[in-house]
Amino acid sequence: MTNVIDFQVERAVRKSGIKDKALLKDIISEGYDPCDPIEVSNYYSWKQFEGGISTELEHNWSDEAIRNLLTDIKLFDPNQPYTVTTSNDLDILYDGDYEIIIDDTKSSSDS
Repeated sequence: MTNVIDFQVERAVRKSGIKDKALLKDIISEGYDPCDPIEVSNYYSWKQFEGGISTELEHNWSDEAIRNLLTDIKLFDPNQPYTVTTSNDLDILYDGDYEIIIDDTKSSSDS
């Protein structure tokens, strides 16, 4: 099975001008188009951000927690409200306009 051709990577080698197949595989696996210069720029920006986050948090956070955080950042949609539950049982709601609404009506008996 080692001679299976990855046509997506081979196409990217021809169209993008990038010859490093491992890099192309990573760009594609991260969801970027290696044939689009803007997407490649976004990929490098994301990797720089990801490296900065990992460097800052590596001493206090597990690898799994950092991966989960980065996944949440990637999937974040600023147009959707979301709820964050804190350890003191306060629900913090994000309304899409960078306003945080704290719902402190939740009591400990609701858990």
